[in-house]
Amino acid sequence: MEQPIPTTESTAGVFEAETLSTRADEVFARTSPYSGDGFRNHCKRLFTFTSMLLAREGTELDRDLAYAIAMCHDLGLVSEQDQGYCYLDRSRALFHREMADLQLGDTPREIIDECLLYNHRLLPVPNLSPQADAFRRAVQIEHTRGLLRFGLDRDAVARTFEQHPRDNFDRVLLDFTWRVARREPWTLVKGIFF
Repeated sequence: MEQPIPTTESTAGVFEAETLSTRADEVFARTSPYSGDGFRNHCKRLFTFTSMLLAREGTELDRDLAYAIAMCHDLGLVSEQDQGYCYLDRSRALFHREMADLQLGDTPREIIDECLLYNHRLLPVPNLSPQADAFRRAVQIEHTRGLLRFGLDRDAVARTFEQHPRDNFDRVLLDFTWRVARREPWTLVKGIFF
């Protein structure tokens, strides 16, 4: 069953104070240079797949936090103001800079950092938290277009792709590849395989 995207609208229809998910949407809109819905839908699919894996495995992670991580996980590729060893470090720096004044709940910072730093790893990472490993596997579901599912229901995965279509995401991926190849080609190996 698909997990709904977090929202700040209360049951009475009155908007509450800013949450991680609303801040994440604002940060994404301000940072992403791409038109179309491809990049945004990629992040929403990642959130949904991660939520499905967490629920299936009984692993706890605050939904707003998971959504914020998913929306920010690739922004280090396009951020012009965040510093870091590679785009994964810049995504982590952006997340903590942008969310610094909001409550992150009881999730240890180390788990948040693992989710942001290791989500593109193809191979299992020793001693990785189950939350970060769910993000890592969700990225693989996303990039294999559902061929890998790690036990998730085929129809639920297919529905997620239907509800958040790829749109222009292939063009975004080409731009990502060009940015990495031009700026930090070694991360194609270091960030993905090691």
